[in-house]
Amino acid sequence: MKKSLLALAVLSAFAGVASAQSSVTLSGNVDMGIIRSDGQWTMGGAASGRNNVTLRGVEDLGGGMNVGFYLNHRFNLETGNINSSNSGSGTPFWRQGWVQIGGGFGDVRLGKMLPPVQEFNGGYEPWAGGDTVGNVHTGGKYAGANNARYSKAIYYRTPSLGGLQGHAMVAAAESQGAVQSTEKPVGFGVQYSAGPFSAALAYDRNQNDLKTIGVYGKYNFGVATVMGQFERQDETSDVFNSGLGVDKSKRWSIGAKVPAGAAMFKIGYTKWKDEDVSKFGAGLDYSLSKRTYLYADVGKLSGDAPSDDNKKAKFDVGISHAF
Repeated sequence: MKKSLLALAVLSAFAGVASAQSSVTLSGNVDMGIIRSDGQWTMGGAASGRNNVTLRGVEDLGGGMNVGFYLNHRFNLETGNINSSNSGSGTPFWRQGWVQIGGGFGDVRLGKMLPPVQEFNGGYEPWAGGDTVGNVHTGGKYAGANNARYSKAIYYRTPSLGGLQGHAMVAAAESQGAVQSTEKPVGFGVQYSAGPFSAALAYDRNQNDLKTIGVYGKYNFGVATVMGQFERQDETSDVFNSGLGVDKSKRWSIGAKVPAGAAMFKIGYTKWKDEDVSKFGAGLDYSLSKRTYLYADVGKLSGDAPSDDNKKAKFDVGISHAF
């Protein structure tokens, strides 16, 4: 009897170690609301990123080494279809998918992923990089080029050195969604985060030799977190002029998030220089739990480039749940 109990205890201990060495998690978000945009009322998610499923796995190899994977799928909750807002979205994991190995040297990813510009910029905008009609995101994307994420990419991150971390990426020239692919996309970045302060600098060159430089920063004062973005791009999409490109565009934004109990107030302003477009955004999130909140936002464009319909105030109200 004692031997059986001892054997059972030993097996249980080994099982506990094995389970601690590897894990697979399922997470994501579902969002649905009512939106008024360009004079029309519709129902849908606030933005494509609000409805997604992510599979993430990690295995501890010992000695400080680990391997893992990441698969992210976006979908339209109102229809159940795969999100079709980006080229290549006919496949389930069109947004990001990679395998990773890490250790004391940092980590290396292989697959399809965001470049450093896109890795950073969403974290320095009150609406997390484009969610809801109130967002003041600078974008970081060229006209006619799918540089929001790159296929056949290698991405390296250094270990954090006192809050400072370096990023570098290179990808194959082909299979990047461009008509003519002549250059290997490359990206570099550095980010510093310590206490209430965070800042980042990033560079991206796509397969058509178009370049973006981004500078980002934020500071949490306790009563509010103030943040800003600045991006200079060789060519950007003129969304108000039949998709024509705008050469040497500069975009900047400022914003703030102000917590008040269960509520979070958001406010921001962005200016697209050389395109004569500016935008004001404001919003309110109200938490029902750690995973669920209600939101309401307003966004207003101004300038000579937007049409009269584009200049009409946009509204959304909805509910978002993370799992």
